[in-house]
Amino acid sequence: MPELPDVEVIRKYVDKTVLHQSINKVEVSAKDILDGISEKHLQSQVKEREFESTYRHGKHLFAKLSGDGWVIFHFGMTGYFEYFKDKEKAPKHTRALFSFDNCYNLAFVLQRKLGKITLTKDIDIFVKKQNLGPDALDKNFDLEAFKEVMQGMKSSVKSALMNQGHITGIGNIYSDEILFQTGIHPKVKANQLSNRDLDRLFKAMKEVLETAIDSQADPAKMPEHYLLRHRKKGEKCPACSGEIAKIRISGRSAYFCPNCQS
Repeated sequence: MPELPDVEVIRKYVDKTVLHQSINKVEVSAKDILDGISEKHLQSQVKEREFESTYRHGKHLFAKLSGDGWVIFHFGMTGYFEYFKDKEKAPKHTRALFSFDNCYNLAFVLQRKLGKITLTKDIDIFVKKQNLGPDALDKNFDLEAFKEVMQGMKSSVKSALMNQGHITGIGNIYSDEILFQTGIHPKVKANQLSNRDLDRLFKAMKEVLETAIDSQADPAKMPEHYLLRHRKKGEKCPACSGEIAKIRISGRSAYFCPNCQS
């Protein structure tokens, strides 16, 4: 599933390709990706308007429409955008297509139809309605706020990092990396972590997410000492050369090094 770094990379892609271009129309081939809106309503809201800017909160991407309002995208398990000219060459699994007056198109591609498109007049209201916590990279989400969240969680630290109601943007993949970089076992209870552990965890959270963004969310471009380059059961740990293990926590797979994470 696209997590915070992936969506930030997508946001920058949108900024480079489609901003300030008049939208000619939008076509939706999978109506179930529309969340609380119809295709007709979406069309009426975007036609002859432009995407002026973008904003990201966790795993949600917001595209500001000229005038007022935002189009919101959630990328589900497999979603991404592709900007291209020849409409006949639309990518496979294109579920929505925004066409612009310059004859280019933006495809919302979802192999599995788990992504969503909706509209909002106010981002803060949307975030509140969705019960989303602060963005993990929000400058206002400081160490003190992080500690307050973690110390109030009785779940495993991995589950706590992934709880979108408390911290938004971190999923299965980057929670593993953050814990690997701090040497913390994914099953440890969040409210049992020491102050020192929480200090290290907060620092690693920010560093891992920012490094992933700088690496275009591509594991092959990430540092050699990152778990993501070796995140497979039986692979060699980049720190100690021991074997990477896989366990289930709250129904999700967790990869870690038993030697490095205790």
